[in-house]
Amino acid sequence: MQSEDMKEIALEMLDAGLNAVDPVHLTRKNIEVNGEYIKICDKVFYRSNFSEIVVLGFGKASEGMALGCEKLQLDDGIIITPKCKKKREISSKIDLREAEHPLPSIDNIKAADELLSKIEMKKEALFIILISGGGSALLTKPHKDISVKDLKELNHLLLTSGANIYEINTVRKHLSEVKGGRLAKKCREHGKVISLVLSDVVGDDLSVIASGPTYPDKTTFSDAFDVIDRYELWDKISEDIREHIIRGMDGEITETPKEVDADNFIIGNNMTALRAAKSVSEEKNFNTIILTSQNTGESREVAKSLMGIAKEIQDSNNPMEPPAALILGGETTVNLKDSEGYGKEGGPNRELVLSSAIEIKGRDSIILLSVDSDGTDGIGKAGAIADTNSLDRSELVAEEILRTHESQRFFDDLGDSIELKSFTNVNDITIILVDRVDDGLS
Repeated sequence: MQSEDMKEIALEMLDAGLNAVDPVHLTRKNIEVNGEYIKICDKVFYRSNFSEIVVLGFGKASEGMALGCEKLQLDDGIIITPKCKKKREISSKIDLREAEHPLPSIDNIKAADELLSKIEMKKEALFIILISGGGSALLTKPHKDISVKDLKELNHLLLTSGANIYEINTVRKHLSEVKGGRLAKKCREHGKVISLVLSDVVGDDLSVIASGPTYPDKTTFSDAFDVIDRYELWDKISEDIREHIIRGMDGEITETPKEVDADNFIIGNNMTALRAAKSVSEEKNFNTIILTSQNTGESREVAKSLMGIAKEIQDSNNPMEPPAALILGGETTVNLKDSEGYGKEGGPNRELVLSSAIEIKGRDSIILLSVDSDGTDGIGKAGAIADTNSLDRSELVAEEILRTHESQRFFDDLGDSIELKSFTNVNDITIILVDRVDDGLS
């Protein structure tokens, strides 16, 4: 099969995966309204038991999720979305506020304050919390002793340290007045809470998605300290944050709630997208396997293992015969700590693709595509696609580009960067297609 044909199939698989996790569709299908009767996931509510139905949303998919709630005849609401993102039309009952992502600003805090003020005004309300990836940064309300400047600097250090999202959100939860179950505790003083969650976390841990604002938190201030210490950031963060964590470990600041009275439902995740992609490859007569939705690790190293599997399929028909499709998702990382520069044109998916291209150089009939489903791979475009000839088609030195974290420049030059407008976020989607090489085609 020609490389261009394989690329077209890979892109069709990607489209199917993204369509399957559209937040409007996922939310709508989990809501049923029949007169006074409301069913959300497997919970039944009666409108007469509540003074108001209020939507509170935050994350990259919050607009779509809010649109999916339209049949509820909402009374009030507020959602917090990233700035500079294409907007969807939502109910006039819902206030839309824009905030910064991934690093918080004063606008994030103002939006969070408005959301909290809205909660305080309610009595016997049904709060429908819409949570999606990016929510941890967008819903920012630091402890009174911590400035937004110090919080922003800490977040930057964590995001470039190589720490995974579990570790990053462990720290975030212990500096916040809304994360780690605290938002649900505030809402419960004014009504009942049900959360609909679009997962962007490997393993779908509800305590980690958007830093678990409506879910009990099992981590502690000591765990937060351990993360900061593990990545050698203690001396780089502000004195106020250090003092806050020490006071927390000493019991002077209340821990995150270990019990929370709220219903939480995951309505879509990475596996939802991967299964939709699989359906397409099977229709194209590829032997197909979903390897995992929990792929993690340093991008360039993960690529070596994945390409080892692809080469084995091509060389020995093991563990499956070509034409084969390997589908996986998760969230790999890039460690910029030792980088000479910030790497403004790098990203985990693009580095995964570039490292893979290095591994398969000189072969035939292998295609790799990897994107961040939210449309932005770290900083820049969603991801990239490569084949066995990508290095030969470029005048750039791939190994040097990988070292300096400028992989988008490499793929932009080839016209192989992937751009997409996304209203969702369910981590990364990676597709590997392998065909036989004994048919004389490349």
